[in-house]
Amino acid sequence: MSIERTLPQLLLVLATLSASQLASAHGYISVPESRAALCRSGGNSACGAVQWEPQSLEGPSGYPDRGPADGQLASAGLVQFAPLDEQTASRWTKRPMQAGLQTFSWTLTANHVTRNWRYYITKPNWNPNLRLTRAAFENQPFCVADGGMRQPARLTTHQCQVPPRNGYQLILGVWEIGDTPNTFYNVIDVMFQDGGPVPPTPPQATWQPKGMIFPSVDLKAGDKVATRVFDGNGERPDLQTRLAINNDTEGERNTWPFLLASRVNAEQALLRAGQMAANGTITAVQSQNEVFVRKDSGLSRVEVQVDKAPPPVGADLLVAGLGAQHSIPSSGPLSLSFSLTAVGEIEVSASVFDHGGQTKGMSNAKLNNSGQSMRISIDKPQAGHHQLVIKGLVKGSGALIQKTYDLMFVAKDPGPPAGGSFDYRFPDGLKNYKAGTRVVQPKNGVIYTCRAWPNSGYCTQWSTGATQFEPGVGSHWQEAWIAR
Repeated sequence: MSIERTLPQLLLVLATLSASQLASAHGYISVPESRAALCRSGGNSACGAVQWEPQSLEGPSGYPDRGPADGQLASAGLVQFAPLDEQTASRWTKRPMQAGLQTFSWTLTANHVTRNWRYYITKPNWNPNLRLTRAAFENQPFCVADGGMRQPARLTTHQCQVPPRNGYQLILGVWEIGDTPNTFYNVIDVMFQDGGPVPPTPPQATWQPKGMIFPSVDLKAGDKVATRVFDGNGERPDLQTRLAINNDTEGERNTWPFLLASRVNAEQALLRAGQMAANGTITAVQSQNEVFVRKDSGLSRVEVQVDKAPPPVGADLLVAGLGAQHSIPSSGPLSLSFSLTAVGEIEVSASVFDHGGQTKGMSNAKLNNSGQSMRISIDKPQAGHHQLVIKGLVKGSGALIQKTYDLMFVAKDPGPPAGGSFDYRFPDGLKNYKAGTRVVQPKNGVIYTCRAWPNSGYCTQWSTGATQFEPGVGSHWQEAWIAR
């Protein structure tokens, strides 16, 4: 059955689906907001799947000697969260920070028995335009909190003495679990105003962040963007800044935020837009721009409204022959076929995403009041929920048509399992897996036994978006299971 949704509705559906997986989700730094937490709240954009699962950044224990590989520290080494590993001086929103006694809070969705929490900070001369490595951080944590091998509170807070720094820095929070061989890794992007504990006149005394201009989409000629400014009594139309997109170059997703921010800075006395430097100056950039208001202005928030030019009357994409359920072949790729008809001249892209938001296959076409058969090949298909997203750009207006369809990939029944009796059919009873538990993998009919502690902790580490320990299938399954 096809489901056509607007983008906000699609995000809501995906968020709902992710909420069903909280049994395998655990915790994140909420004060100050971590990179992943800001993805969830909208403070960071283009984050991928982590916007629905900021609590799931779980990787191997042992940092800094072991743990996630260099270049993958922000994502905890999980491919579904790889967008977090992007690293430039302007990529991520920064929270204000100063040296001295500061509060760090974790919001826990599953309060595991805990060994400790540790906090590391970048070296003064770290390079913010390189992917994160251990060499960027101090070797020793500046703060350690003992977990006592007990279950902590759902909201756990630590008071830490933060060392002096200047400008943009990162803090790496490490939550080491006591009842599994895993650890949670959270990166916090912070901006120090000076190297001392009490800045004499911090820039926030003049300018306060109250909004964000996200480089979220490419715009086309005829589209418009505008700021919407609010105070305690409602919207202030007199403070609105408008920008009309004249061509595709102006509409590129990293260009129009710069143009809008520059216009805000030129037209408004109570607002500034851009990125704040350590000395308090605010400059528009070719990327994400924060919107600041003067502290004495009484303004409470700033939003950005995008108005797309309407598509030509009647432009549409029609899909036929697409089933809701598709069987995974015993070998080779899964072939997804359907027919597509365009009403109007439309450039089409069709992509298949798994439940974790990873692209599994795609196909493109250019149609002019015509139709054709479409085929998408999915290599190494996995059973479970997928979505087909068909997007069309209408020639002339640049208007977007998007249609989304739910798909279910189903493994063929492999017949009775080899190897004797078993306790569960994977992933049934996942939370009950322990050393010696025997499960049958329905994708190949083989029985697997969960390894002894501490590797037994890996046996329960599975979700549709994190399959590395799935028996016989995942990339690291042999660390958790023994085939029988």
